[in-house]
Amino acid sequence: MSVDRLSRRTFLKFAAGAAGATTLAACMPSAPAAPPAAQQEPATGGAAPAPVAQQGVLWGLQYDPHVETYKRLADMFTEKSSVTLAVEPQAWPLETKLIAALSAGTQPDVICIMGKVLIPLHIQKALMPLKESVYDAQGVNPETDFIGDGIGAYTWEGELYGVPTEVNGVGHVVNVPVDDVEAAGLSDQYPPTNGEPFFESYESMWELAKALQVEEDGKVTRWGLSSKGWDNQSYLGILRTLLANDGVDWWDNNAKQFNINTEAGVKAMELFAETPVKMGIETELDQSQIDAALAGKVALARGNGTPAVQGRDLGYNFFLTGAPKINGSEAPLFVGEAGWGFAAPKNSKNPDVSLEFLRMMCTEDGQRGYSMIYGGIIPAWQGLVGQFDYFADPSEDSPNVMAAKLSMEYLLPQTQYYGEGFGYPAQVDGIGGEICSLVRQGQLTAAEAVQQYQERAVAQYEQYLEDVKNVSG
Repeated sequence: MSVDRLSRRTFLKFAAGAAGATTLAACMPSAPAAPPAAQQEPATGGAAPAPVAQQGVLWGLQYDPHVETYKRLADMFTEKSSVTLAVEPQAWPLETKLIAALSAGTQPDVICIMGKVLIPLHIQKALMPLKESVYDAQGVNPETDFIGDGIGAYTWEGELYGVPTEVNGVGHVVNVPVDDVEAAGLSDQYPPTNGEPFFESYESMWELAKALQVEEDGKVTRWGLSSKGWDNQSYLGILRTLLANDGVDWWDNNAKQFNINTEAGVKAMELFAETPVKMGIETELDQSQIDAALAGKVALARGNGTPAVQGRDLGYNFFLTGAPKINGSEAPLFVGEAGWGFAAPKNSKNPDVSLEFLRMMCTEDGQRGYSMIYGGIIPAWQGLVGQFDYFADPSEDSPNVMAAKLSMEYLLPQTQYYGEGFGYPAQVDGIGGEICSLVRQGQLTAAEAVQQYQERAVAQYEQYLEDVKNVSG
């Protein structure tokens, strides 16, 4: 399916609803890319010799904001290396396109791809390892020069196979209609208008949702809450928080065990889906929380921050706050899906071009060039933290700037990638999303849901092990 001319809102809806498909991580709306900022010298790493080849091929998502960004980076690369990169956008899903191209010998030299979909390529050992050739060559420490969960998405069995350019933007935020909160006289009680970065508890969030719900003649015309879309990241974040007291996570890679069908798993499902439905403040909608919020069908929208950054242009005044605390005063933990970044096929036709481009992406220049996408996003690069001059609107009340500040200061420090070794993240996301929807529809209790979730997670894990066995021979 080509998404070249879709609006970002439509694309997010498609990405969230596609069964088994991955979802777009960034929570910024489509916006004209800002003009390139004055380029600076890379913060680390000396200049490497120019690649021998004078041209290469860059693949990425066939989606206008992405294509604009690829072209901006290709121009930057040409300025730095005199190498021309042909930008060849590809329709979703990119991982299957790359696998087919590798078989046909038509693979690109560089690809922009989400780290969470790389598992089939890791199994086939199809990607170029980058720890020594890129990170060490640039003097870049992946643990300190990048923030959030981005590096985790490109790490496999101790090696690095990509350069992240995004961090998690889903599952950890709640869009709050602040004008409605103020009109109800509740500004001092709930975030973000009370100055707090998180809801104090799920009960607190439910109270506000109930207060903002609208009913006419006994019929709900605006629901208090919707958490549909990016359900799995939200749910697993709650579960991770509950399990942290026992020193375990939703997936134990040492024991090779899922911890979903547990007392904590049931509690997490109650908090996320079952209880708000029983309270009458949430229902299963036929659209994501983004579309529901922007259509005026829900008050609070949990999952993706697009309503806060896109809503102003549509007459809504959503502001972001963090998802509720669970363990008393402790900030909650989150499960991140990271986002997009760049990788290279192991058998690139022009490996010198591949490596030199990826080295450029391990500089502040390269990261800044990407982070201008959607009018400015939360960076993956530590050196850009606190900088907003590359945003299309760098003012303090800019929705993009406000979202970035909340994330960088409060959310990303609490966020880690899913983990490693449990199978296919995209499949687990699909399972989690389907299970949560069934709970909202009343077809499963929380206890039944986590049992089914665990069974299906184990089944995809066993298939993953079989895939590894078949490839390794």
